[in-house]
Amino acid sequence: MLPERTTQPWPFLLKARRSPARFRAGFLLCLPPRPPSPGPLAPCAATRYAGPAFRHNPSPAAASRFFMDIHAIRARLAQDEPTIGTWLQLPSADVAELMARAGYDWVAVDMEHGSFGRTGLPDIFRAIQCGGAAPFARLPVASKTAVKAALEAGAQGLIFPMIESREQLDQAISWATYPGHDDGRRDGEPPRENRGVGFCRANAFGRDFDAYMRDTAPRIFLVAQIEHIRAVEDLDAILDQPRLDAIMVGPYDLSGSMGLTGQFDHPDFKAVMARIHEACRRHHARMGLHVVQPDPGELRRQVAAGSRFIAYGIDSVFLWQAAARPAGV
Repeated sequence: MLPERTTQPWPFLLKARRSPARFRAGFLLCLPPRPPSPGPLAPCAATRYAGPAFRHNPSPAAASRFFMDIHAIRARLAQDEPTIGTWLQLPSADVAELMARAGYDWVAVDMEHGSFGRTGLPDIFRAIQCGGAAPFARLPVASKTAVKAALEAGAQGLIFPMIESREQLDQAISWATYPGHDDGRRDGEPPRENRGVGFCRANAFGRDFDAYMRDTAPRIFLVAQIEHIRAVEDLDAILDQPRLDAIMVGPYDLSGSMGLTGQFDHPDFKAVMARIHEACRRHHARMGLHVVQPDPGELRRQVAAGSRFIAYGIDSVFLWQAAARPAGV
């Protein structure tokens, strides 16, 4: 039964003027019991797993109750369904959570072109998970240091930029793989340098070490960006890497490497894109790309053309488009 309505403060509040300690104790008694901690990498308490039907048509009321992770993303791709994410360049946990709550399956922190420092990454990834999306990182470069920084802060997926050869991709994947886990090495191939082992935010600073080693570390989602014509020349070997989950075409850099920066309607660029699509079909690989300028029609066209791992827009581009002052006013 609820207490009767009163205009007087509760008794312990009246005494608080004389005893701050008593005020704090009384206030704590009024709080609901704290639920058990789900661990730093668990989704927010308000989120639950969403099936494909929900993620394609999220309602505002339901958007804060569901989350995606790399296991759900792989399940979607296994059914030949597209997975749509977005790009984060602004180093703000609030913006990260907002982008995640917009209904995307994953949010990639752009460590290549964004202003992200290593100390801020845990809060950014935590906010993405709280918003219901899987936290990914587009690395500044496919290096041992960058891979470690992103994974230890809690990234569940890595997007390697400027991959131009199978050898470069092999080493990047090994840096993301603990010793003893599958890094896609071929029979007879010598061992490569692997990921260093240690307590970090990703494994709850050791508390969830065994579970992380068993359930998450071997299944980090791995994407190679195809951003240079040299990568297209070695694409068959790249797509043959068994640990690779998807490729993502960077249209601006790829066209730039051909001397056609931004000329996406040029016949030579279209021919290269057709070549990439055909290679993905031969290898049964997941084709992806970045639709930089938000355009729902273009997104639908890319899905219809066979793209399955798609980044849609950038937080800064969304802001520019929505924030522009109306003309003539």
